[in-house]
Amino acid sequence: MFRKTVAAFVCAALMTTGCASAYGPRMAQAPAPAAPKIQDRAVLADYVQRLPAGSRVRVERINGSALRGTLMKASADSIVVQKNTRVPEAPVEVPLSDVTRVTLETSSSSVGKQVAIGVGAGVAATFGVLLILAALWGD
Repeated sequence: MFRKTVAAFVCAALMTTGCASAYGPRMAQAPAPAAPKIQDRAVLADYVQRLPAGSRVRVERINGSALRGTLMKASADSIVVQKNTRVPEAPVEVPLSDVTRVTLETSSSSVGKQVAIGVGAGVAATFGVLLILAALWGD
């Protein structure tokens, strides 16, 4: 009888959420450090001009904001980025004097892969609970 009660509690604990809830940060977060200032604009301009048009980039500005999008054009004075938005917007021209860093965005995994991992984890958890219940009442 005691084994069945413990197994039922284990099943209930596995099926309820609580320890894995995603309702905000668990630890206090320090404010983000200020973006470093670029000393040599010529190096940044050379780097940006070498990036191929159509590259997905992240542009960090001096004021701390960031812009993600597709690089459309780059010159020695400014870059033109098409923002990644659901509703199409006009391209944004950002002067290089306002830019601290430009980085290429690479996609490490696709949405399909992430969905498959989530489905697999859900199926495994379900079968785990069912096996515990089968062991519980199979005696």
